[in-house]
Amino acid sequence: MYRDILVATDGSSGGERAVDHALGLAKGLDATLHGLAVLKEGVTTRDQIRADPEGEAEAALGSLKDAGDERGVAITTEIRTGDPCETIVAYAEEREADLIVMGTTTGSRLDRLLHGSTTGCVSKKATVPVMTVGAEADPLFDQLEDAEFQFHCPKCDSSLQIEAETKDALLEKGCVICGADVTEDAFIETGVSSE
Repeated sequence: MYRDILVATDGSSGGERAVDHALGLAKGLDATLHGLAVLKEGVTTRDQIRADPEGEAEAALGSLKDAGDERGVAITTEIRTGDPCETIVAYAEEREADLIVMGTTTGSRLDRLLHGSTTGCVSKKATVPVMTVGAEADPLFDQLEDAEFQFHCPKCDSSLQIEAETKDALLEKGCVICGADVTEDAFIETGVSSE
């Protein structure tokens, strides 16, 4: 299903939550994660003059790379300069991304009012699905260290570490990634008990 995932980050809390979610998704799907930070052309506000946008972008992508190495996720990172929406859409096409993951809050309130939401713009212009992740969202695909089962979907080839309650939900509702019916043979016990 998703083999190349692009996560666009600006270092904000929404961007960090999107990174957490994209890492979990890439790990669960054994996908490559492409991290992108976009520096806006020109300086427009007093805060941007005082800030170090390139240093912040490097730090955000460095943190992403470290987290990917820790979780065993293949990651590429890049910093580009330009219009954030156009740059993200173009980069997704270059990398042949299957999915773009973004946070829902970027830029100041005034910037969003004057120029619109980058996430909204990307959602309209991208030729692939765009997943938006709010700043307060829990990472849905984070791998559990004390999981009771390893789930593997034979249809979309996704793998997740899960608890017994999640196993029951998957058996009832199907794979959370592709929707395929799930049978008992999709689960392997890890030997970890919830007690």
